[in-house]
Amino acid sequence: MSARNHNNPSQASSRSSSGARRSGSEEAALDPVIKRAGLLIQKHDYAGAANLLSAAGRDSQFRNMLGVCLMRMGKVDQAVDVYRSFVLVPGTVLERSDVSNASKRNYATALLLKGFPSGALSVLTEIRDPNHPMAERLYLAIRQWERTLTWFRWLDWKLNRVEPAKCRIPLAFEPGEFDFEVQTQPPIGPEKSRKAYWKLAA
Repeated sequence: MSARNHNNPSQASSRSSSGARRSGSEEAALDPVIKRAGLLIQKHDYAGAANLLSAAGRDSQFRNMLGVCLMRMGKVDQAVDVYRSFVLVPGTVLERSDVSNASKRNYATALLLKGFPSGALSVLTEIRDPNHPMAERLYLAIRQWERTLTWFRWLDWKLNRVEPAKCRIPLAFEPGEFDFEVQTQPPIGPEKSRKAYWKLAA
């Protein structure tokens, strides 16, 4: 968090410029499919990006990007299926060690949107990175949801990790993150176009 950083300006500037150079080289190395999907996502055309990525193969970066698009389209069940297919070891509930933490957090996000906070917490716990900004957002969403429960439901949740049937946990942010993340900025006015940049997810 920025509040915790107290670096001097020269150090911050040095890191910023080196980060910009890394971002440029990372963008150049991206798969053409990811680049094309990124342009569609920049325009919030998640359906177009999902169609492109669905036919792109089984690479985990393609599948992760597809899952994010599905979540942002509201197709949560499909997103859960996508993440389960490559985040977990086949036939088990164990997470694969060769899958990015961004993909695992997205799996947790999809489970949360589907109404399974217990599953989301299990995935986040396994990642062991509670201070990542996206993990903190997910934990906060769960805490806020807990405050809406009746005393009996809250007790059952805390003691037994049993969530109410068909529970809904709203998110105050756009769900999902990419291995190479596309950040979009809404236009300031009707004549301003959106801008985007690529960033390697932590």
